[in-house]
Amino acid sequence: MHNEATQTIEFGVVTMGLLVVWLVWVSDGHSPMPGLGADFSPVELGTLVASSSIPAARTAVDREREQLIQERDGFHQFTTEVDSIPVSADGGAGLPPVGVRQANAVVGELDSVRAAYRECIMELEHFDQLYGEQLYDNMASELSEDVAMAVVHGDRFSLPVKRATIQRATEASLRRERLLQTVDAERDSLDRAERELRALASDLEAEPSLSEFTLTELFEHERRLSRWKVRCERSLRRRQQHIHAESTFRSNPDLLFVQPYLYAELETHFPVLDACLRLHSRLETRQQAVHRAITYR
Repeated sequence: MHNEATQTIEFGVVTMGLLVVWLVWVSDGHSPMPGLGADFSPVELGTLVASSSIPAARTAVDREREQLIQERDGFHQFTTEVDSIPVSADGGAGLPPVGVRQANAVVGELDSVRAAYRECIMELEHFDQLYGEQLYDNMASELSEDVAMAVVHGDRFSLPVKRATIQRATEASLRRERLLQTVDAERDSLDRAERELRALASDLEAEPSLSEFTLTELFEHERRLSRWKVRCERSLRRRQQHIHAESTFRSNPDLLFVQPYLYAELETHFPVLDACLRLHSRLETRQQAVHRAITYR
């Protein structure tokens, strides 16, 4: 609960911080993009969305998605491999069999399980960069310490060990499948937000210079700006709702929101919110210019 409260406060601070920046820009009559004046430039407005962090966010999401697919399939393949490995033969009294031949067979069975894990999981392209763990550590993290101890340091591949290994690996694969749903939802949200912002920017770009408007047209333009601001605010609210709806990731209480995990390397952990606020500030700047134009006509 403490971690969740902390993350909620951090998210609120981030959002409020962006709003404070926006309010400062608006109160000073400035645009959030350097060099932009009251009139719109097609190139400038087009790059407002294109140069935001949204394209980089999509790249990060696609990378995470590909890694999750590889891991999901890897654990699924591992369960298939383990299922094909025979368990160790028990002695008549339930004791481990003796003799060089049987002992070698036991070692071979556990070796096969370890080799399968290395091949299916640890040889994934991103494993060293993302995890960089030894066999025991990663297996303990993914399959439990009991399974890791039995497979890495055990001397017999018993039926209970086999069943536990398959069960834990299946759960690891299913976790990736559930996480893929979260990542796919984030990808859809990014795409929708970018489409909305690009459509809004396109509408703005179609507007002529303020000097070309008559007084009546200025009033009509001001009303259009108000409607565009509502559209921008709607996109902002929708994005905030999505962030809170998808607020569980990797079953890690320290990661209340998916965005800080996915976008850790970006300039902002909330790229859509940042782009929305920038565009909203641009609309405010334009609206102020319209008010001044009306006043001095």
